[in-house]
Formats: sequence, C-alpha cells, structure tokens
Amino acid sequence: MESSAKARGTGIARRPAEYIAEKMEQDKAIIAVTDNGDWVGFCYIETWSHGEYVANSGLVVAPAYRKSGVAKAIKQKIFNLSRERYPDAKIFGLTTGLAVMKINSELGYEPVTYSELTQDDAFWEGC
Repeated sequence: MESSAKARGTGIARRPAEYIAEKMEQDKAIIAVTDNGDWVGFCYIETWSHGEYVANSGLVVAPAYRKSGVAKAIKQKIFNLSRERYPDAKIFGLTTGLAVMKINSELGYEPVTYSELTQDDAFWEGC
C-alpha cells in the first residue's frame, strides 16, 4: 500500500503488514482477485468510538487494473460491509487523491469538515 500511495502521490498512512493481516482476519477488508487468484485491489474498515465512526481506508488497486471500475466496485463493497457491520455509524473516507474523491462523490459521500469527524485520540494519532 505504501509504495503504491507513494507512486501516485497520495497520503495513505503507513501500516505494518500485521495490521493489514488483522483486518483480513477480522473480516474488515475487501480483497479483489482475478479468477486465477491474482491480486487486484484492497480496502479495509477502521473504527473509532466503539463503532460510531467508520472509515473505509487503504484503497489500493494494482496498476494493471486501474481506470477499469475496480476501485469504485471495491469502495461500494467496503461501504456495504461497513453499513452491514455498523448500521448506525457515520461512515467516511479520508483522501487526497482526485480519483478517489470522484469515486466518493459518485457513491454519495459528502465532504465534511474535520470538526465533524470523531474526536477519538486514536483517530488523530493514526492520521
């Protein structure tokens, strides 16, 4: 994720492999693969304030699959998973990438100010 974000000039926070593996083990991730099992993309759920706030984070798509609708499909699936697991949560995504901003807008995400986000210290430490 880190190298992909760096190559695109986006601001995905660095996460250890163990952290990402934990998200997969907790069923808090969407992993896209081809029929042959080749990795295509990934996104995970992060929660704060006992599930009151949910972020869809770490969206990464393999270069060969970019601009094909995969990112939007992953974002839709992670949103659906978030809503299923945390039906009353405020779901959001933080991004500096124009492509993801466009996808978020198409999926109905609305821009908010930082003051509308969780005040949980763990959230701000991870940004």
